[in-house]
Amino acid sequence: MLNDFSIFIIFFAGFMSWTIALGQILEDNKLIYNYLFAAVMFCLGSLQLLDGLLVAGKFTDYPLLIFAYLPFLAIIGPLFFLTFKSANNDSFRLRKIDYFHFAFGLITLLLLAPLMKLDTATRMSYIMLIPNFTSEDPLFLLYSGILTAVMLNLVGYEIYFVRECRFMLDIRLIKEKKVSPYLITVILVSFPLQIVMIGSMVVMGMMEHPRTLLFGVTHVLTALSFVLTLVIFIMEKKNINFFKLLHEEIENRRYEISKIKNLDVAHALSKLQSLMEDKKIFFNEDLSVNDLAREIAIEPYQLSRIINEHFNKNFNCFVNEYRIEEAKKILLADTDRTITSVAYAVGFNSTTVFYDWFTRLTGLSPKKFRANNK
Repeated sequence: MLNDFSIFIIFFAGFMSWTIALGQILEDNKLIYNYLFAAVMFCLGSLQLLDGLLVAGKFTDYPLLIFAYLPFLAIIGPLFFLTFKSANNDSFRLRKIDYFHFAFGLITLLLLAPLMKLDTATRMSYIMLIPNFTSEDPLFLLYSGILTAVMLNLVGYEIYFVRECRFMLDIRLIKEKKVSPYLITVILVSFPLQIVMIGSMVVMGMMEHPRTLLFGVTHVLTALSFVLTLVIFIMEKKNINFFKLLHEEIENRRYEISKIKNLDVAHALSKLQSLMEDKKIFFNEDLSVNDLAREIAIEPYQLSRIINEHFNKNFNCFVNEYRIEEAKKILLADTDRTITSVAYAVGFNSTTVFYDWFTRLTGLSPKKFRANNK
């Protein structure tokens, strides 16, 4: 009875993750962030469902899925990384270099092709064995190499996030209430579960445990991932964005550190004003907080905090307000110019985003604004 209930929870978590992914895709004003977050939840749900098949003893009914966890593990790290990067930037676009993060996942998929020719019993025996680079079986050597590489790739991304988030578990900061309680909850409940869940599937595949113990541990750990999915679901319903909260807390902490270094805020503000008003650097549609900070010769987190402290807005809002002000001038000065042309001229890379920001800041559509001010 308990075993059946746990299996139900595992599958329920997988389908809930897919539901969250679908919700992101159905958003009205979709951004790159929504697609990336949807991909993260789809991968998470797929891993949960694959683990459900394993502990339910149904993997042999779907032999094509036996090695499917490897490509999902290979791309969930990069997806999480890029989702984090895009959370606070409505204008974020994937650059050519960003696609290299997915190269390993594609290579993993291609390398699995020879393994797909194996019979079901051999595939199942592979995932129960520890990687062995002295084996005389060339296909098992290939599997061992793929699994080890996937593990190392995943660990690399996990190290990045642990490094970014470690300060949030500082007891002193928590007592001083310098860290959002929502974020503490997420870190203490969901983030470790994600690491444990994904890491366990890799580690358990590399340990020589009896079949029953392997299934039992995987069973329990994957059931716990239901908590992760449930927390994410609740946060989405309350419009609490984990990635944005994480960005804000990291910037807050780094800004405190920057103050110790005696940052000349007045000078930075002067250069910022010159770049925005004189050089109109916001015309660059690829302008990022990193680019603007480089022009001012300060760190990106310092710039983000300066904008937040002195203008009471984030980087994205700060830049887009300049763009909309410039768009208003062009719309009235050149009445024959198309609205699409104006949108791209002032630095927007999407007319949808332009219309959204214009309406948000003026209360009118660009067309209505032009008509009312003729």
